[in-house]
Amino acid sequence: MSALLQPRTACPTEPAEEGYALLGQAWRSSTPTPVVTGQRVDLVRVTEAHGRPVLDYLRRRGLRRGAVFTDHGAWHFFVPTESGLPPEMDWPEPVTYLSGQQVTIPPRGARAGDSTPLHWITRKPPGQLLTAPIPLWAALRATVATPPLLAGAARGPLTRTRA
Repeated sequence: MSALLQPRTACPTEPAEEGYALLGQAWRSSTPTPVVTGQRVDLVRVTEAHGRPVLDYLRRRGLRRGAVFTDHGAWHFFVPTESGLPPEMDWPEPVTYLSGQQVTIPPRGARAGDSTPLHWITRKPPGQLLTAPIPLWAALRATVATPPLLAGAARGPLTRTRA
């Protein structure tokens, strides 16, 4: 039997309880577990090339960041349900906002060194699941507007035009 998201019973009082309060047994599972987005959490999916600098940006600035996992190179940030943005603040490409889709989260102990494509990038601070969506959006906007640093190349903004 798959562990889908449990009905919400109460808002967590401690940040360390957030992962379990929102994902139930899936948060503590020792096996990959399917969860449905849009009920208690949504996900923001980005490429590793964008996810790594965004996570570093949030950490350096002391902004709220939660658990992040990767599945075959796509990084997933948990955000509160319905944290879609107003039209003037759309998620930049190549970001995918997931709400209503089933995804599989890694086992609690799966890390990068395990050589599995489904593992946690971070589960810290302990128990804290959600990343603040507006700072995440701002970090993504800044990251996708700047090309990845290439060996010997200068870093600078890209000009983007809309059709």
